[in-house]
Amino acid sequence: APDVSVPLWPDGHIKPPFGLVEHVVQRSDDPRASDRMLQGISLARLDIFRPAQPNGAAVILAPGGGFRYVVIDKEGYELARWLKERGVTVYVLFYRLPGDGWTNGSDVPLADAQRAIRLVRSRAKMDRIDPARVAFGGFSAGGQVATSLLTRFDARVYASVDSADNLSARPDAAVAIYPVVSMDPAIAHAVSREKLIGDNPDAASEALYSPERNVRTDQPPLWLLHAED
Repeated sequence: APDVSVPLWPDGHIKPPFGLVEHVVQRSDDPRASDRMLQGISLARLDIFRPAQPNGAAVILAPGGGFRYVVIDKEGYELARWLKERGVTVYVLFYRLPGDGWTNGSDVPLADAQRAIRLVRSRAKMDRIDPARVAFGGFSAGGQVATSLLTRFDARVYASVDSADNLSARPDAAVAIYPVVSMDPAIAHAVSREKLIGDNPDAASEALYSPERNVRTDQPPLWLLHAED
């Protein structure tokens, strides 16, 4: 379990869509292998795993789930525990889902990712981390969040809410693990695409939400992992 859970946004700042109810679904029958997913995320948050002896590095993790849900264990808590044992302070990000009825739904995952980087940097002294060693990693649809942050860290997708928003949202490094990176219907992950930009997006939306088409010279280093097994 995390050591503490911190809301991403100030209390009352973001009003969830009417009727949105958060709930956990267990996908595993194996008592030794929990595989939970969180649906209907109404409160975006960071679940923090603190090592006994922090080495100064911080990693924010955005698990996958096809923008239908956010995986809790296998792309979140399990890796968080592994990194925590190695001195890394880990923040598992439960980002809002674009298909849940939010205003500007296509931008809420990126807004939450930008806010997460800024909030983590604002907590540097409290969490005993180096604000210049904040990495952001994402899996699958969470990899779309990570690579969107990589390429659009300075896009104005939300209005500033407090002093943390004066800090940079550019991660110091990014990790994309089997990421969704294209909205081209010929190669896109169909569910992620439909949840993020809808059934009939225009060409501009397809381009904007395809991180591989928005590569820039000043983006941070990217570690990319893809495997067949």
